[in-house]
Amino acid sequence: MKLRNPLARRHSQEVVRQFGDALLIRNCNGQHELIGGTNADRTAAFEWVSLFAHEIVFTHFHRQPEVRCRSHQSMFLGRFQAAM
Repeated sequence: MKLRNPLARRHSQEVVRQFGDALLIRNCNGQHELIGGTNADRTAAFEWVSLFAHEIVFTHFHRQPEVRCRSHQSMFLGRFQAAM
């Protein structure tokens, strides 16, 4: 029996639906998460879930989308300035 890459499936996520900038994501363990968006986007997501996917439960925790690439140069611009 040949195993498919179990680590790739462990961290996979599936976008169920998008509400403006908010993404409703289903993790491989079956949990759902709402990431990003404005208050209006999140309200639209709550209404859609209450009508069509009532088994999804949200917590009060609000997570912003992760930034994949961050410039190191921007971190040091404010700290180090030439002395005159």
